[in-house]
Amino acid sequence: MGARRLGVVTFAATIVAIAGCGSSAKPLTHAELVSKANAICKTVTTRLAKNSIKSEQDIARVAPELASFEQKALSELSKLVPPMALESDWKQFIAGAEMLAENTSKLGEYAKANNLKAAGALITSSETSQRQMQAIAKRDGLSECQRVA
Repeated sequence: MGARRLGVVTFAATIVAIAGCGSSAKPLTHAELVSKANAICKTVTTRLAKNSIKSEQDIARVAPELASFEQKALSELSKLVPPMALESDWKQFIAGAEMLAENTSKLGEYAKANNLKAAGALITSSETSQRQMQAIAKRDGLSECQRVA
């Protein structure tokens, strides 16, 4: 029984090690990161431009769909492995994008509940994050991502 249990543990550890090796991607070059990130961000800017928001009802209607779309883009951006020189910036950019996607979802909920006070605080928080993301995008040459942030 002890040898069998050890074999199972060793097998499980091997599977975990193999899975871990498969997920460690080679860092992209700066040009590759810019190209791939800008392509993803362009889909977001195109999607955002299609939505006209003029009222709380529009926010309540559109925000859940936008939040879902932003989460998908965030997932794609999170898979990109930046070059070492941009690793810190990239982590900050991804954290900001994650917060904005969450805030978009919350904004829709607040609009449905007609909770303008909470929505206002959320918008202020989002604007601060957007400014930080824009600075990172500008510094790192992510022109399309600068437009989204």
